[in-house]
Amino acid sequence: MLLTRHATPLTDVSPASDIAARGGDTEPKRPTPIRPWTRALQRLTGLLTPRHAARKGLLRLDDETALAGSLGHIEGCPEHRETLALRGRRVQIVSWGDPRRQPYVLLPPLDARGRDAMAAWVRALTAQGFAVVAFAREGRTVAAQTSALLEITGDMLEVGRRCGEAAAVIGHSLGAMSVVLALHQGLRAKQAILVSAQADPRAALHRFVDRAGMGPRVGARMLALLEARIGQGLDALQAHRIAPAIGIPVLVVHDLLDDEVPWDEGERFARHLTAARLLTTLDLGHHGVLDDPTVLRDCLRFLQGEAIGDKVVSSPNLPYGVG
Repeated sequence: MLLTRHATPLTDVSPASDIAARGGDTEPKRPTPIRPWTRALQRLTGLLTPRHAARKGLLRLDDETALAGSLGHIEGCPEHRETLALRGRRVQIVSWGDPRRQPYVLLPPLDARGRDAMAAWVRALTAQGFAVVAFAREGRTVAAQTSALLEITGDMLEVGRRCGEAAAVIGHSLGAMSVVLALHQGLRAKQAILVSAQADPRAALHRFVDRAGMGPRVGARMLALLEARIGQGLDALQAHRIAPAIGIPVLVVHDLLDDEVPWDEGERFARHLTAARLLTTLDLGHHGVLDDPTVLRDCLRFLQGEAIGDKVVSSPNLPYGVG
């Protein structure tokens, strides 16, 4: 396995720190460290009132997985904004370039840190002749009766139907998982890039429960509530169940030391997507992959048709682990 340590900045990619005001976007709550006494109190609450603790935990999960609004103004990149009304909700679409006349790249919503990093990506993509289309739901991004993952997927399908086949679709973390779900459900795109991708919603829920110190009893109730909310089991959304049906070229980018989504989840996508390659970075972290100019350069090379990263091969009898 080739490990790349991207540390040398490139002079031809501008930093993402010059994004202007956000125009009143609703920001999600960022995860905060859990103090030992808070963990102990939550564990006790879970033992005494597990159903109440599970409902509160699910609300907190909604807050943490809610994604930021649309990208703000990017200096030097003229934009067009419009609002799409979809069955009682409104989605803001921002485009740079003309997706009707240019090959376009579709960007699902990101968290606040990821959104800031994408300014450099928009500049680089438009410089390469692509139009870029980003979208985000106006107001609160998580409804009370669904999940962020399925909301993003549904909105992406609607935007894709409106704009036509994308030259590529690029997602980060939860957004990357939504890209795979949307492709599985009919989103038309010629290529895809998955950065720090979540491959296992059940494992993501368990990580949240462990981080919050809620305990397995509350975690089991949260899982049951979430599955009842979305109308299906989380196991049906795992990478190895949906990825094999997707045949377009995919570049999976994941850091070996990602402390939010383990590297093996990206590797799992690379194994089960039929035309995927895996670019492993070292010591960039979950969000640092988006910030790194060499990763951006490699992704642009992939979009131009170059073979980037490694082909991961394993036996169907070994659903997990490198074969």
